[in-house]
Amino acid sequence: MGRCLTKRVFLIQSPILFLHLLLSFSSGAVKRDSSKGVCVSKGGRFAPYESEGKPPKSVGRGSKDLTLCGMFSKRTCCSPAQTNPAFVAVRNLATFGEASQDCLHLFELLECSICNPNVGIQPGPPRICASFCDKVFEACKDAYFASNALTQMIGPCGGNDIICVKTSNWESNGTSFCEAAGFSVQPNDDSRKEPCYGSKASLESVVESRPRVSKKKKTPSKTETLSCFKDLLQWVRVMTTIQKISLGVAFLVAGMFLIRCHRQWNNRSQKQRLAAIQRAARRLGGEANGNSYSAAINRRVVQS
Repeated sequence: MGRCLTKRVFLIQSPILFLHLLLSFSSGAVKRDSSKGVCVSKGGRFAPYESEGKPPKSVGRGSKDLTLCGMFSKRTCCSPAQTNPAFVAVRNLATFGEASQDCLHLFELLECSICNPNVGIQPGPPRICASFCDKVFEACKDAYFASNALTQMIGPCGGNDIICVKTSNWESNGTSFCEAAGFSVQPNDDSRKEPCYGSKASLESVVESRPRVSKKKKTPSKTETLSCFKDLLQWVRVMTTIQKISLGVAFLVAGMFLIRCHRQWNNRSQKQRLAAIQRAARRLGGEANGNSYSAAINRRVVQS
């Protein structure tokens, strides 16, 4: 989700803290050179690649900017056609799924598998390492998921879902969880050379995308502010009509509350100013003259 607080509530664009844990337990698969392959659409619930038949490439700013999975923007098959659904899934998990932070981080990595360049050039659904599926399932077993009537697959509980149950009630292990969510799973004892997603090799690009931390404290620039505003617009754009109405009502109530507080603050400030004038009058004119002087000031303030 970025430097913007709005996105931080729902998303973690580069969950580096959790990658170190993943890398320490994942298998050392051989990294495949994605520059020698072309993008192959995954089928199933995943939208076709716009770059079908072309090599993975860098994605820049603008209409083609990724709404999620920015850690793969340097080389990917993805466009907003893939990242918009992933963004909505992660947002629903944070809003309605009652997921923990561990679950949010790992599930985002799972949804972003389609944007990994090595996954993009492999045929069939994204192939996930069984060990990684186990980690996601363990972190998300108490989060709420629902079944999609069209795809017959499970996904995070959304605002329009009627029946939502915990992940542990849908599936019993990581392999069945990933398969029910539309992914294929590679067993831990599989000896094929092509890396599965969730291995050390497949996540190296995420680690390499970690921004360098500057020792100097930087103030937000106009570009960063504009980027946050664009993120907010994108977030609103993918909202449902009911969610937009709810957001509008919330802003209206908040605005009325702020106006009321502002008026109360003005009244209190005016009373404090009047009291200060009266105290000054008493000091300057003495107790007897001060009363009449402060009364005159009082009338003057009321008239103004």
